[in-house]
Amino acid sequence: MPRSPSDYDPLSPEAVADPYPIYARLRSSCPVLWHERLDSWVLTRYKDCIAVLRDPARFASDARRAGQVAPPGAEHPSLQGLDPPEHTPVRDLFAGALRDQAMSGLGELVAEEAAAAFARLADAPSFDFTADVARPLALSAMSRLLGIRPPAIASIVALSDAVERAMDAALVPEAIGPAVAARGQMNDLMRSWAGGGLRPGLLAQVLDERHSAGVPEAAVWSTVRVMFLAGFSTTVSAAANMVLAMFRHPDALERLRDLRLLETGVDELMRYDGPIQGTSRICLEATTIDETRIERGQVVLLLFGAANRDPEQFAAPDDLVLDRRPNRHLAFGRGPHACTGTQLARIVLQALLGSMLQLPAPLRLAGPVHRQRRATVRYPDRLPLTLQAS
Repeated sequence: MPRSPSDYDPLSPEAVADPYPIYARLRSSCPVLWHERLDSWVLTRYKDCIAVLRDPARFASDARRAGQVAPPGAEHPSLQGLDPPEHTPVRDLFAGALRDQAMSGLGELVAEEAAAAFARLADAPSFDFTADVARPLALSAMSRLLGIRPPAIASIVALSDAVERAMDAALVPEAIGPAVAARGQMNDLMRSWAGGGLRPGLLAQVLDERHSAGVPEAAVWSTVRVMFLAGFSTTVSAAANMVLAMFRHPDALERLRDLRLLETGVDELMRYDGPIQGTSRICLEATTIDETRIERGQVVLLLFGAANRDPEQFAAPDDLVLDRRPNRHLAFGRGPHACTGTQLARIVLQALLGSMLQLPAPLRLAGPVHRQRRATVRYPDRLPLTLQAS
């Protein structure tokens, strides 16, 4: 059984700061490796990751299919924790509701709110892009999509943070308890939405249509919880990663001012430094990946961050190529569990970046960037910027 290289610690300062050189070493030296602390096989090549994502018959998202008990707080799986055939009606219900929402109008509102936020911050000596721009915009977008009154941002940040930390539970087991509590608090919040009257939006639609779709109410609420927190977290982290990447590649920043590149540019920025670095599946039957035997019940961790820099799939993978076509990155997943909110994410991120690029004064970094010690969710949680002249 191949062992992980001794220097591979997903939470080391080196990995938190820049995991991509580490991923490159893993891809070349041990693309299918066993990691003792993660108790998982780790895949770093694009072809292996996408093969697993496309094969739910052998690699499960639903732990119950492998005879395992669902983790605390996740007894009723969401869309992301179900596999076909249970997965299909839930996905169809939510995908249809997403298609029915006025996405273009949402993008226009995000652009307006972003412009207002930057105008409000224009005279400040500095501000935190993550806290002052990305989080309020993400909360507003998710609330409008669902058709709810925006909850208090501090509470959502705390709940999202607890759930994010638990994504590294194999490395940080003490994160499990706070995440279970956060899911319970989110459940209480959702009950208040249902009891307080819903505005037109996705939540009212899926609740109205779930009976005819044959979807249990528990699956609806579990999926709404995951969609809201994941949508908030991913929008914030993707926006912060994109802004930071452009500051580190000023030539790309100048090219992106040609707004015709915004669509392909957002996809490329997601490939280059996406917020979700990986996901896992459970092997349902003994199989072989790259001459390595994977046993039933073993966990396989797919490192999207590594796959998205695989030179066998992407030419010049470490370069930021804003007009890259085709760009079949895995930042939004692939296969049956591909992100249902992909269109929403693209619209929101394009609107936010487009607004930023049209500012009358250029944004500048105004201090050191800070990252949380995280492996799965990657983004700067403090990104100080200024609109003031130097």
